[in-house]
Amino acid sequence: MKVDVVIVGSGISGLTAGALLAKTGKQVVILEKQKHFGGAIRRFRRNRIGFDVGFHYTGCLGDGEILDILWRYCGVRSDIDVVSAGYGGYDQFEFIGGNETIRGYFSYPRLAKELTHYFPTEKGGIDRYFREIQDICFKVPFYNTGLPLTPFLRGYKPRPRPLTSFLRSITDNKRLRSILTAPVFLYGVPVEKSALETHALVAHGYYNGAYTIKGGGQAIVDAFLSSLKRTGAEIRSKSEVTSILVDQNKVIGVKMSNGERIECSEVIFTGHPANLPAMVPASVFRPAYRTRLQTLKNSMSMFAVFGSSEKNVEQQREALNYYLLPEKGAVLPAHHGVPLDQRPMMLTAAGCVQENSEPSALNGISLLLLSYWQDVEKFAASRQGERPARYKRYKAEVADKMLTIAADRWGHITGEITPLAVATPLTFRDKLSAPEGCSYGAMHCLDQYNPDVRTRLPGLYLCGQSTLMTGVAGASISGLVGAGEILGLEQFWKSLQVYR
Repeated sequence: MKVDVVIVGSGISGLTAGALLAKTGKQVVILEKQKHFGGAIRRFRRNRIGFDVGFHYTGCLGDGEILDILWRYCGVRSDIDVVSAGYGGYDQFEFIGGNETIRGYFSYPRLAKELTHYFPTEKGGIDRYFREIQDICFKVPFYNTGLPLTPFLRGYKPRPRPLTSFLRSITDNKRLRSILTAPVFLYGVPVEKSALETHALVAHGYYNGAYTIKGGGQAIVDAFLSSLKRTGAEIRSKSEVTSILVDQNKVIGVKMSNGERIECSEVIFTGHPANLPAMVPASVFRPAYRTRLQTLKNSMSMFAVFGSSEKNVEQQREALNYYLLPEKGAVLPAHHGVPLDQRPMMLTAAGCVQENSEPSALNGISLLLLSYWQDVEKFAASRQGERPARYKRYKAEVADKMLTIAADRWGHITGEITPLAVATPLTFRDKLSAPEGCSYGAMHCLDQYNPDVRTRLPGLYLCGQSTLMTGVAGASISGLVGAGEILGLEQFWKSLQVYR
């Protein structure tokens, strides 16, 4: 078999790159080693409830914003039912040991007004924070889509600034700093390792507006699969790529676990970069680059309880998510010694839906608690279906603790929560091929240089959350850039700008 481009992995970056390339007439095949397509954004079901793991809500879907542009260009926007959180939508922030609640509105002016109400003496610092976030993102083509793309990707980038230093320069109020750092939850980097620029790229998308999707992440996957089918792309499940074939320092194809070879001139690899060196001949990458990929520090993980709640949370409140933040210390501490009841936790009903029309008391709910690889590292040699009894007891203890915290904090809006599934970093490692169970790929942090979409091997590109940005928007943007590198970056970018 011979095609133009092989895409390894069917997460949102692979689906986006495939749809963009196929639309231009490229022969594309997407190879997914799992049984189901969609990677982290696909949905799983328990007791007639569909749960999202990697998608709950996103920014960047307003008219003319980057996801809106991409999805219209790919021909999927009309198949996806987007629901805006609106001017009144918010995340609710609370503090461990306190009763005060603060609304994190998905609107710059309304959020600024809310924070100034709670912290009236901090108005100058609040205004400066929002100005800095907006100034940073105004220079980024993915947020200011009229800008050229190539100079941004290829140009000099100044050394990133520590987020903590910037926040200390604008306010001494620890609670305000916690609210302003809360978006680190959406890219999984300890606060002390976070860069202001990375933080801005994530936070800005939500400060401009938040959106959910009817049908959750699975609806996005299904829309892309339909688009790929219309444009003639091929997509295969249970098709693991074991090696990328190289001849005379250029890509010539891939080999799969069943021995099949597919010839191509370009490969887009969307898995974790640490897995790439083993798939190419040792001579392809310099030892330093190979080591850098294999030793990338990973974003943080989580414990998760997926269950049904006695009450329907979505029908009671406007809040999309409920965050419980530490009263002392960083929102995301760098060290795993923090007790479970002092770690940040989130409750969400977004992306948890009953998947039939029968009357039922089943209301989907997800609880997410910060986790570290060290929490489960002693069980790392085990695999699903073969976990030791000690691990099962530990997982049950964590779930009980999370349910107790949730009942104490949010029981008045959820009623009793019945757990249906529990996940740990080991679960995400094995189910999603995520090293150390990382939620957002390799860390985008102060002391790490993440790999570029382009590699030193002509015809080989890296896409996914570990490259440019995190989240659905970030992974989609990496797919855009990967396709653009093949099609001609600036000309391709101009063709997208028509959809602004």
